[in-house]
Amino acid sequence: MGVDNYIYFVFDKEPKEVEGFLKREFEVAVRDREWDDPWIDYLKEKGLLGEDFQLVVSGELLFDPPLRTDGGETITNADFYIYTVEGYTILEIHPVLRSRWWFVLSSEVIRLLKQFMKGEPLLICGYRDDTDLTKLGFEHNMSYLFINWLPKAIKTGKLETLPSALTAIRKELLDLENGLYELIERPGREEKEYVLVKSLGDYKILVAVKEIDLTDEECYLELLEDRAWFSLEIVGVIFKRIGRRIEDEFLLKRAEEFFRAQVGEDGR
Repeated sequence: MGVDNYIYFVFDKEPKEVEGFLKREFEVAVRDREWDDPWIDYLKEKGLLGEDFQLVVSGELLFDPPLRTDGGETITNADFYIYTVEGYTILEIHPVLRSRWWFVLSSEVIRLLKQFMKGEPLLICGYRDDTDLTKLGFEHNMSYLFINWLPKAIKTGKLETLPSALTAIRKELLDLENGLYELIERPGREEKEYVLVKSLGDYKILVAVKEIDLTDEECYLELLEDRAWFSLEIVGVIFKRIGRRIEDEFLLKRAEEFFRAQVGEDGR
């Protein structure tokens, strides 16, 4: 057993268009089978999923070139699943081997996101299956409910809640300028957290960072030296609301240095 990591891409396109994009961009093998998951039927009966929630296509795609880890290993492929939810198409990818995902270099994560951005998703975020969704207000601890929630993040007109610690969203859907913002704490949490907003083409990249990681010298050096943070952050479900902009130049400078170090630029 182990922790499974998933990345989600929300499209305002038909499933066939998303499948076509995958076939143009990757080497793809589609599984020839009909999907009948009793959990989907159960959640629909309980009114927790709409009748249009469907798993329509699944298969495997190859990364070319493979994703490199900080230990010199690679991830060469991922399982994928395509869902329809409330008029949106949601692509799920599940990189394998599972044990290597958290060691993928951050620069490789950004390269992968750029590749998927060619298909013009509205939102990119992640999830891992050791997250207890019931603590975040979901009725059951099931990824289908997380997938079902994703269109709500789009329909607000802006991303009010940060779903994962590394998130990408189309610029027109996010009414925030580049900079550092506070993340409003959940009850019982005292440690301050922030989110750095950066532009990347037609997208805004949002990266969560803890105050202690920016102010404690030992933690900060670890942030700069470990170049594989983003693979962990993108599957780190946090569900925190974005608050006011932070004007502290010291915190902003350090957050910017962290980002540049992760994506391979000289941040020191």
